[in-house]
Amino acid sequence: MAGESNVVAHTAAKMSSTVDQPDRQNVATVRAPSQAVVSLSREFRAVLVNEEAAGIGRAVAQIVRGDGWHEAKASLVLIEAVRGWLGADAVQPLGFFADGTGPVSVVGKVGKYYLTGHGIETEDDLLVNACQRHRARFSQSHFEEMDLSQPNPRFTMGTPVAGRAAERMAELLGEEIDPEIARVVLGA
Repeated sequence: MAGESNVVAHTAAKMSSTVDQPDRQNVATVRAPSQAVVSLSREFRAVLVNEEAAGIGRAVAQIVRGDGWHEAKASLVLIEAVRGWLGADAVQPLGFFADGTGPVSVVGKVGKYYLTGHGIETEDDLLVNACQRHRARFSQSHFEEMDLSQPNPRFTMGTPVAGRAAERMAELLGEEIDPEIARVVLGA
C-alpha cells in the first residue's frame, strides 16, 4: 500500500503541475486603442455632430443625396478639413474602392489610425466597417492612396462650396481639439 500511495501522490503532483500551467496555444491578441485615442475619437465625433459641423456635412452631402460626413463627396471635404487641422504632412488620404470600383469614400490615415466620418478607427476595423457601410464584398474591396490634386467626378473638391466647408471644419476642429495633442495621440 505504501507503494500505491507514492504512485497516487506522484500522479497527483504531476497532474497538478500540468493543470496549473497556462495553456500555451498560439492566440493572437487584438490591441485595443489606448484610452487617449478613445477619448480623442469621442471628441472628434462630438465635433462632427455639433450643430454647425453637422449642418456643413449635410450641405456638402446633399450633392450626393447623402446625410452626413461619411458620404462620398463629404468624406473628401472632411479629410481636407483634417489636413487643414493637423497639417497636410500628417494626413495620408486613402480612397476606399468598393467591389473594385471607386473610390467611393475617403479616409485619412494619421499615424496608425484612420479618421472617417464615423470617428477614429483602427486598421483591423477599417476595411470591415467600410465594406459594411457600402455593402461591398470584402474580397473585392481595398484602400488605396489617393492624389487629391487629381480631379475626380465622385468628389466635390475644387468647388468654392467645398473649399469653404473644409476651411470652416478645420477651424471647428482646431477650436475644439488641440492639433498638437491630436498628432501626438495618433502617432503622427
